[in-house]
Formats: sequence, structure tokens, C-alpha cells
Amino acid sequence: MTARNQKLIKISLLVTGYWLLFSAHCFAEKITILYTGSTHAALYHCDCPVQPDGGVGRRMAKVKELRDKNPNVILVDAGGFFAGGEPDEHSQGVQLDKTRTEINLKALELMGYDAVAVGDDEFNFGRDYLSAQIKKSKIAFLSCNLKMDGLKPYLIKKVSGLNVALIGLTNPQTKAKSDGLEVEDPYQALARTISEVKTNKADLVVVLSYLGEEEDTKLITQIDGVDVIVSARPQDSKEPFSKIGKGILVRASWQGRHLGKLNMELENKKIKETKVEDIRLSNEIADWPQLKKQVPACFEDSACRKEGLIGKCLNPGKINSSCGYEKPKQISLLVIQPKDIKDVQQEKFLSFLRKLFPGLQVNFVDSDSAAGKSWIVRTQAKLLPVYLIAKEADTQGEFKDIKDFAELKDDYYCLSPRLSGGLIFIGRPRIAHTLDVFMGTKGNKGSEVLSLLRDLRAGHKELGIKLHYLAIETQNGFAAPGGIAELEEDMRQVCLGKYQPDKLWDYALCRFKNQDSSWWEVCAEQFGINPTAIKKCALSQEGLDLLRENIGLNKELEISIGPVFLVNNNEVYAAKNFSRVEELEKLLGLVGHIEKNKD
Repeated sequence: MTARNQKLIKISLLVTGYWLLFSAHCFAEKITILYTGSTHAALYHCDCPVQPDGGVGRRMAKVKELRDKNPNVILVDAGGFFAGGEPDEHSQGVQLDKTRTEINLKALELMGYDAVAVGDDEFNFGRDYLSAQIKKSKIAFLSCNLKMDGLKPYLIKKVSGLNVALIGLTNPQTKAKSDGLEVEDPYQALARTISEVKTNKADLVVVLSYLGEEEDTKLITQIDGVDVIVSARPQDSKEPFSKIGKGILVRASWQGRHLGKLNMELENKKIKETKVEDIRLSNEIADWPQLKKQVPACFEDSACRKEGLIGKCLNPGKINSSCGYEKPKQISLLVIQPKDIKDVQQEKFLSFLRKLFPGLQVNFVDSDSAAGKSWIVRTQAKLLPVYLIAKEADTQGEFKDIKDFAELKDDYYCLSPRLSGGLIFIGRPRIAHTLDVFMGTKGNKGSEVLSLLRDLRAGHKELGIKLHYLAIETQNGFAAPGGIAELEEDMRQVCLGKYQPDKLWDYALCRFKNQDSSWWEVCAEQFGINPTAIKKCALSQEGLDLLRENIGLNKELEISIGPVFLVNNNEVYAAKNFSRVEELEKLLGLVGHIEKNKD
């Protein structure tokens, strides 16, 4: 081989190498989807004691920052962006709610939203009003299963060399609010629309859904071709996303408190890698200055907050609106409780009341004193602490936030235990290292609670934990919150608790993870449980007697919801307030107990 030929081969190999490198680079594309849902036109950050996040000004600033760094961004909302209706806690009546909706729509335009899905909350002011807003807006309003002038079934947007199809899905409840519009079955409509966008050379399918997470999960498993679902009405999950089959479900943040960010890397038009971020819109993010010219300072008094002062919204909903402040009137709060109480949630509750009533003066009264005993008799209280707020509280605007939990007793409102949290049963003896758990065999939180309790049991053999189900007995027999399916599961678990108690926890956890399935025998056989024996017990009088015994304490303590903890036989707490084993150990006095044993 001549030197010239050798040189040509080297050049050819070098060119081929560069071509392969260039080719790989060309086919690897990155796309970012920013998303919101169920914002309900919340223009301002939430008035939360912890993480007062959100607000369209902060959202705009963050969107602009992300777009400056990366032009390959799609910005969408999955529905529920109109004000008004039951979910909107800031509703101020039709006219102000319409004004807030229109300001919110203008803000979405300024942020550069590509598309929004339509849900039933977009019909809060009627079909004609929505139609008028669609005509005015530069944003694409989407729904593939609702036929209405101005709505598009989908939008195909070209980003980073790829065709991204954005498809809207409307929830069935819309039919009752839309003045006769037909809402097509979402499964049929989505399957048909995916076929259409694929024909139009869509490379990626993103569904903006207002159906609710349960239906969204079914859709992504049953309909081929769904790459991403943005769920505007997610369940109460701590995780911002779930990978389901070949697709991914991302959860929008309530009231736009966070901004969802989905980064995707595609190779040869196939998703290779995904990363989801739940970006807090915290007070570290300054409002975008230009948006302040579009958004009024306030719509309601609750938007005007200064520590130690009462705020009032002047000219609500107008661009010249402003907040005025004055010193608060002193409001007395009597708290009747034992001297040595250790209520881990009490300070949070008192902080909540101080925010509502800045002039709150808290006075503690020993429940064992003559005055304390007198108050217990007068209020007919069964639980401690007793919270009594002076009658003058009802003259302040924020009283509306607690009025449903307040009963007038002489010159004070007695606050319901449903509002105040952890409590002690009056006259009920303390039995150390016992934990009664009231919860159903179906529900969203069951798996988390049982996992927490399993870990607690593993480290504390001396601890007695007993599960109490939420069934009730009436003149017509037994009933459960989840209907006959939950009642049957209650019966199986009380039987299992008698005959194979060591298997109950693993079985119960398995059933929670597969609660929609009727194939309970799969969980039973997985842990060496004889399904025939459990079924025989559950279908007999013995099963009924075991269930009646199991729920006896519920009836005695009048506990009908859960998950709830009864700690050491006399203190009751909402299970949602505890997420770590260490918190429960402290509540039960187990930490000190263990340390003493070690000595």
C-alpha cells in the first residue's frame, strides 16, 4: 500500500469518526417542560406558617430565568386556572373573582404560556364567559374530549427539532356546568387524538389532564403513546412524579406554590432520560417588576399581612389597591390544660391563631385548678386542651376561617378538637407504651402509615400496637367508608389478626399497595397465609363478632375518621402530623425508656 493510499485511509477514518460524533450529537435532543395546574387564579403567595410560597410575580421571574438559560422550553397549565368555585379559598364573589381571573389570564400571556387545558372550573362563570376569554387570549385552550368554539384538541409545537404534541383532557364534571356541552369519554378521545397527532408527525405526546390522578394513572397504562401526563388534580403525594409503564406522570402544585420542571433528553426521538424538579417559589425569588403593573396589590384583607398589625385591603381588585394597617384589638384566649402537657402540635396551632388574630392574648389555666375544673364542667369538654377565644373575635374578618369550628359558650367561643389537633381524654387512664391506630383498609395514606408503624414495631418489641378499622355498625348491619369492598377487607384482616397476627402487617401493606385489585389471595399466598381459612372466618358469625370487638373503641371515643393515633390510651393525634419513627418514639416516651434500659 502506497504512502498516499495510507494517508487517504487515515483521512477517511478521521472524517467517519467526526461524522459519527456529529450524528450522535444531532440525535440527542433536550427539552424542558414547565407546568402548573389547579392554581385557581392564586395571584399572591400563600399565607402559610411554613413556606409561604407561590404568586404569579415569582413564577414569572423564575420562568424568565429558566428561559434565558434554555430556549427549548414549553410552558403549560393542566387546568383549574380560573377563580371561583368550591376549591378557590380566595373567592370574593362573582365580580371580584372574574376580575382576578382576567388578571391571571393576562399574567399567563405575559409569561408566555403555550397551552392550557380546560377543566370544569373554567366554567365557573358560565359557557359564554369562557368563550369570551378564549377569543381574547393569545394562549391555546385545549381539550380533545370537549367540543366548543375556540377550543383545540391539541397543539403541536416544534422545539429543539422535535414535534411535541400537547393534548388537553377535560373532566366529566364539566357537563353539569357547561350548559349542555357533551363531554366525550376521555379514553376514546385520547386514543383517537394520539393517532391523529402521530399522523401529523408528533415525536412526543404530552397530555394536560384535569381528570384527577386516579384516572390519569389508568390512562397512561391503558392508552398507547402517552409519554407524559401533567396531572392538575394530584393525590396527596410527597413525590413530584411517578414513572408508570413507559410514561411519566408529573404532579402540579396546588395554587401554583411550586413550578414543575421536567427535563427530558431524547435520542433518535426516544426518551432516554428524565429529571423532574419541584421548584419552590419562595420569598427568595423577587417578583418580576413588570408584572406589578398588571396585578393589584390585593383583592382581600387576608393579602395584607404585617406582624402585630391588622391589614385591610383598600380598593380591592383595582390597580390602585393598597394595604392599610392598624393596631389590633386585644382578644383573649383561655387554654385549659394540665401543667405538664407535652402537645407537640400546640405551638403550631397557637401560631395559626395569632396570625388570624394579631392581638391574641393567651392565658393558660391548670385543668386541675378550681377555675379549670369549672370551665370543663361549663363547656362539657371531653378532651384537653380546651381552647376558649373571646366573643369579640367574631368582629374580626378572619373569624370566618374558624367559625365552623367555634361554638359559643357564655362570653367565649369553644374551639372544636377537629381544629386544634393533639388532645388528652379527660378521665381516661394512661397506659404506657400502647398505640391504637384508627384507619381504613383503603385510602391514600394507609401505606405510609403502616410502613412507619412497621419500622416502629421492629425497634420496640415492648410496644403494643393495635389496628382499629373504620367500619360502623348500624341497625341494618355493618358499613365502611369505602363500601362493601372495604368492609370485606376489614373482615379478612380482623380474622388474620386473630389466627396469624405475625402475618397481618405484611399482608395489610401488600393490600394497600394493591387496594384496587380484588385478588386479595395473591397477597395472602405471598406471605404463607391460607386464604381458605381466612375466607371461612370472614364469612361467618365469628368474623362479625371480631369486627364488632375491633371497632368498639372507635364507638367509645367517637372516632370515625383516620388515620388517627391514640397514644398511651389517653392522647389522640392525627397521623398526618408524623412522618418519622423518631417523632413517634418521642410522643410515646420510648426514647427515654430505651436510654434508661441501656444504662
